[in-house]
Amino acid sequence: MQSPELSQDYFELFGLNPVFDIDPTSLHAAQQRLQASHHPDRYVSSNEQDKRLSVQIASRVNQAYETLRDPVKRSRYLLEINGATLPDDSATTADTEFLMEQIELREAVEACRQGEDALARSAAIETRLKQRATELAREFVERFDGGRFDEAIESSRKMQFVQRIQQQLDELQFELEDF
Repeated sequence: MQSPELSQDYFELFGLNPVFDIDPTSLHAAQQRLQASHHPDRYVSSNEQDKRLSVQIASRVNQAYETLRDPVKRSRYLLEINGATLPDDSATTADTEFLMEQIELREAVEACRQGEDALARSAAIETRLKQRATELAREFVERFDGGRFDEAIESSRKMQFVQRIQQQLDELQFELEDF
């Protein structure tokens, strides 16, 4: 079995440069190619070693894909492979202005549950969240590329806050569309 090295980092595995701004189409194509050639179903009649290796590779490809396709996980992974010490996922930010913005956004999401035009109001919040996520991603790249890892960690942490609110909004929109 010709296989990728299990010791490769996720970017090497997919043949991508280790940068934050990756092409999602290229990432998906590489994931599909690797899955097609190393899927365990292709090795049903192979020896036990090749079967185990195909399961390990398929698992690594899935884990790598899930990490690189998610901006927050990708930012954390980039920091990690570059030697930064990351706090756990529950760490918060000391930026009180940002925290106040997050409280306001969460309240706006909850307010969509009452009153008229809930879907329109939620769409406006979604636009705001996407803009904020783009700003934070740019900030992360600038800080990361400048070798200011502590500041890049802060940007990644803020990206995580915005992503969590986006997930809450997605759930709310799903509920609203069911009615």
